[in-house]
Amino acid sequence: MSRKLRILLINDHFHFSGGGDAVLWLERRAYEEAGHEVYSFSQAPEVLSSVGSTDHVVVAGRSRVSSKLGKFLGAPGVSRSLGHVLRSIRPDVVRTHLISKYPLAIYNALKGQRVIQTLHGPSLFCASSWGNLKVDGSPCELGIGMKCYSRRCVSFSEALAYTQLNYRLQPAVKSSIELFHCPSIYIQKAAESLGYGPTLHIPLGVDPQFFAGELATHDGVPTIIYVGGLLESKGVQYLPEMLRRVRIDVPNARLIVCGRGPLRDRLETMFIESGVRESVEMKGFVGRDEIVSTYKAAHVMVCPSIYNEQFGLVGPEALACGVPCVASRVGGIPEWLSDGEWGRLVEPRDSVAISEAIVPLLKDRATRLKYGEKGREFVEATHSPRLYARRWIETIENFCQSGGWND
Repeated sequence: MSRKLRILLINDHFHFSGGGDAVLWLERRAYEEAGHEVYSFSQAPEVLSSVGSTDHVVVAGRSRVSSKLGKFLGAPGVSRSLGHVLRSIRPDVVRTHLISKYPLAIYNALKGQRVIQTLHGPSLFCASSWGNLKVDGSPCELGIGMKCYSRRCVSFSEALAYTQLNYRLQPAVKSSIELFHCPSIYIQKAAESLGYGPTLHIPLGVDPQFFAGELATHDGVPTIIYVGGLLESKGVQYLPEMLRRVRIDVPNARLIVCGRGPLRDRLETMFIESGVRESVEMKGFVGRDEIVSTYKAAHVMVCPSIYNEQFGLVGPEALACGVPCVASRVGGIPEWLSDGEWGRLVEPRDSVAISEAIVPLLKDRATRLKYGEKGREFVEATHSPRLYARRWIETIENFCQSGGWND
């Protein structure tokens, strides 16, 4: 496509904090390298100094109360700011990513625009964001309503607030979004079952930095790594008992925990109570400049999620570094983890199953190396940055050339 396009990327925040942000910036680089004009719109509780001239960050949510009010009642300032940006830029296409802070303000302002939405999580169709699972682990048909309270997934007030938000939000979403991008087949089926469409499945890409250099050597002290939010839905509460059991068979095994979240203090207490605290390194949030070397220092990556991960980008990142994965058989994870080929799939909520999958790998360097090589080959073939970039360039250019989306 010879015409230069104007593309506006919208995300909850400007700073990098996780997998959704990683693919957003990967996508942004692809558009810029293809010669298109790229702009961004996001929100922050204070003025940011490190933003470019094409990045628009509106100050919103200075307190938790104001953030909640803005989410459920609307944020006029955010809506006005986005409207001003849209009139100034006049984008050919808008790419929305994480839109959970001020959804009413964002989606209402997007009416009349050509928009492609990436479904990074189940927030549009689950009040608890557990995605196709009730909090007790049983299956859910999805959809937001007072059933979310009767099933004890959320409190009465939360169910009421989300029901009202959903009632106001659905018309705006379905009238504003022309195409829904689904990172996994799992989330594609979930979205289509609730009437979100048309949908397009493009697996997420892994940043080039994870392919740089040699694969993990699998030398040194047996090391397990966890990367992600310290949240109940991520299953981190199963890590202390998992590590205790692993150390029965591999006494010098250690665990590196990379991430932050509300369960940090509780998790530390659980490590102490399990008698394994001295074998755990709590690194907090690890930036992009350090995460590759951290992965490569590990022998096994663990992903014990108990909610339906829409994708789980940390897994392919670890595989790209040559580190095999042990992960829960939930959501989109089985789409990138082949059991017995470059890792192990286990049932969620089971510290015993996790430890039993990890121990043989920690004891067998040859298998780890084989799994690491196969995992890297898989990620290069299906989640490489070049492939992801090409898919999005083709999608955006075809989308802008057409008057409507066609598969």
